[in-house]
Amino acid sequence: MKKFLSMKNVIIAISFTVALLLVKDNMNIVWQILSTIASILSPFLIGFLFAYILNFPYKFFYTKAFGKIGAKREPLQKLKKPLSLVCTYLIVVALIVLIIEIVVPQIATNVVNLIDNMPAYFKNATQYINEFFDWINGTFHTDFSLNDAMNQLFNEMTELLTFSNITSTAGGATQFIFDMLSNTTSGVYNFVMGVVISVYFLAEKERLCRQVKRIAVAFIPMKWLPKVYEVVDITDTKCGRFLVGDILDAAFVGLLTFITMSIFHLPYAALIGVLIGVSNIIPFFGPFIGGIPSAFILLLVSPKDMIIFVIILVIIQQFDGNLFKPKIIGNQVGLSSFWVLFSVVVGGALFGMIGFILGTPIYAVIYSLVGKKVNNSISKKGKIAQEALDFEVLNYAKIEQEQKKIREQKEKQQKAKFMKFIMGDKAVENENEENKNNDLDKETKSDDSSNFKNSNNTKNK
Repeated sequence: MKKFLSMKNVIIAISFTVALLLVKDNMNIVWQILSTIASILSPFLIGFLFAYILNFPYKFFYTKAFGKIGAKREPLQKLKKPLSLVCTYLIVVALIVLIIEIVVPQIATNVVNLIDNMPAYFKNATQYINEFFDWINGTFHTDFSLNDAMNQLFNEMTELLTFSNITSTAGGATQFIFDMLSNTTSGVYNFVMGVVISVYFLAEKERLCRQVKRIAVAFIPMKWLPKVYEVVDITDTKCGRFLVGDILDAAFVGLLTFITMSIFHLPYAALIGVLIGVSNIIPFFGPFIGGIPSAFILLLVSPKDMIIFVIILVIIQQFDGNLFKPKIIGNQVGLSSFWVLFSVVVGGALFGMIGFILGTPIYAVIYSLVGKKVNNSISKKGKIAQEALDFEVLNYAKIEQEQKKIREQKEKQQKAKFMKFIMGDKAVENENEENKNNDLDKETKSDDSSNFKNSNNTKNK
């Protein structure tokens, strides 16, 4: 039986190695297959994301607002779910209409004004650059000139606009426009279908969760089920709640930026408020991604407005990082600034914008699981591991003695088991008696030596 199991493990290991080699040699095909599957399942992924976010207001309506419906009349309990669903999506629709009615017109006005004022802003930028070149030339005695730089740029553009380059550029532009239209169409389709699918997810979430749990119990070994449930629970805590809280925090920061800029009569308040709010969803880099282009736009208008905006943004980010975000999200992530930076950089490099947003909570799940495993391993090693962690009172000789005692105890236990297996219980009893006699002999010898020392001391006295 053991030989059969060992052969089975060897075959599984060989098959897994061969599968990895095949995937490595055909990575392009595998990536195309995964991309196709992801594009097919995109509406369901979007719907699941919407349903997960909307599950929080849905639970409020289901348990709080309509929780007492049907307490006296059981037939009325069937109305709790449809009423909760209707109220949840009515709130979402009301928020969307409010944004369209209030924010979108202001953003459109800001964009039109920005486009109309671009020539004047370009003139101001040219003046700033000329003044900067004059300062460099006067300080370092050089002869930089903006006109020379513009002429060189114009010549390079002229060389690029040859007939062949124009033809290839036109073909590339046509393909780019076609891809953009197809991506926009598929994005709108996925969004609409995601909203529809989210309704079914919320309406059938108890049945779907029960079905997934039945599949897990049926096909996952029972010894692994607690670990699977633990991973699901940590993922829900770290990833889901962080995402919902981060969206609420970003909306709050964007609204606060818009209100503050309106108070100080800064231009493009609505456009910059939306830009700051959307970019604030990205951890660590979000304030820079939204703040730098916003500051550049205000610099073209007026350097004074840019300075006021930078001061406002720094103050809001300090309040957000130290007060608002801990209150809204809490300590859901539990990562230091270094690991947040690491997770954002790695997630963005691997998965783009989704990696920027979800990299931190996903890494927090991995960090939490690994940390728990490390703590369990240290606690199993006992006192030695705890002393080894404390470098101020580290005692190598003591740790070595403790390890030697542990090894001797294990060797005695293994020897006792072996003797019991070979000779039976009597051999173990005889060995225990011999050990006791040896211990008694050692004690008597130590007593005799102590008595001899005491007698010598009395004679000397």
